Amino acid sequence: MNLRETLMNRNLPVHEQLMFCLLLTAVGGFFDAYTFVNCGGIFANAQTGNLIFVGIDLIEGNFSEVLHYSIPILSFVIGVLVSKVIETKYKELSIFKHIYMLLLTQIVALIIISIKHEYFGVDVRPIVISFICAIQFDGFRKVNNLVFASVFCTGNLRSMSEHLYKYIVLKKKESKTPLFIYSILITVFLSGVILGAAMSKYLLHKAIIVPIFIIGINLIFVTVIYNKFRKKRI
Repeated sequence: MNLRETLMNRNLPVHEQLMFCLLLTAVGGFFDAYTFVNCGGIFANAQTGNLIFVGIDLIEGNFSEVLHYSIPILSFVIGVLVSKVIETKYKELSIFKHIYMLLLTQIVALIIISIKHEYFGVDVRPIVISFICAIQFDGFRKVNNLVFASVFCTGNLRSMSEHLYKYIVLKKKESKTPLFIYSILITVFLSGVILGAAMSKYLLHKAIIVPIFIIGINLIFVTVIYNKFRKKRI
């Protein structure tokens, strides 16, 4: 395995570059910790967790809490729909411009809630962040020709375990690179969670500036890769 080529492969489109996807994954982990700490135990990405809370609160008759956890779920669904509309309506856009549109949408939305996060008595942070996560999840689903998710880790963990088995037990050398990629994705997601929890503890709401900074770095990375490789597929 060539580590340098794995991190930055000129034969891959920019949105499948490992470095690009690692930055997305760090943001994904950060968001979950941020909303859980700052928004009453809501998960930004893990809608399965929110659904579990909805079910438990339905049984216990806590209907205000049902609404509390249902709103980000609905926002996530809307985010996927908007992502599909962008994908369908702007087919003529290059992948490069499409990526720019998605990343800039995330930055603008985060800047808005960093300035003011409550409107008419409603905390819009879990709504906006779940929306952003849906766009990110739907828009970026491959890394180094491997299927992955940047906003949660269940699928990545399953894939890592599969390639661990193939590499160690079946002695399949071709599983070495996928094993490395999935392992580092999971590690970076966890690092994002730790960073999100720490920043939320000390900066509270203002911790939202961290993912804005990370996404900004990704925009710079996209531009550098585009200018360096300059391929139609990028």
